[in-house]
Amino acid sequence: MRLARLTQRKEFLAAADNGRRFRSPAFMAQVRDCTPEEDRDGLRLGLTASRKTGNAVKRNRIRRRLRAAAAQALRDQTGKRCDIVVVARAEVLGADFHALVADLSIAIDRARPQKPREKFSADRRRPQPKRGSAPQA
Repeated sequence: MRLARLTQRKEFLAAADNGRRFRSPAFMAQVRDCTPEEDRDGLRLGLTASRKTGNAVKRNRIRRRLRAAAAQALRDQTGKRCDIVVVARAEVLGADFHALVADLSIAIDRARPQKPREKFSADRRRPQPKRGSAPQA
């Protein structure tokens, strides 16, 4: 069985901004429940491994391990309408495979809503002095 994939940056960003989060020692999962207006069904998976996790060989190995674990863990949950983005950490390489499967299988149900982020408004930031003007004392 092959899971549907997230392919566009805006889909990853939507999961990061509007999704619920689940943290494990090896990864962080961002789960975004889909609205009824979206014309699709089923679960989609997106994987991210940044350069902090290692070189290209290690990142590809991390993605292969997570893809295999997700195929096992999410097999019974493919009917759920949500997007899952898995942000990998370097610990994926040393983690037990069965622990990865267990963490991924509970990520959808246990993910908590994220705390709302405050956007910086112009009035909260310190005003920058204009160029060419004398510094204020």
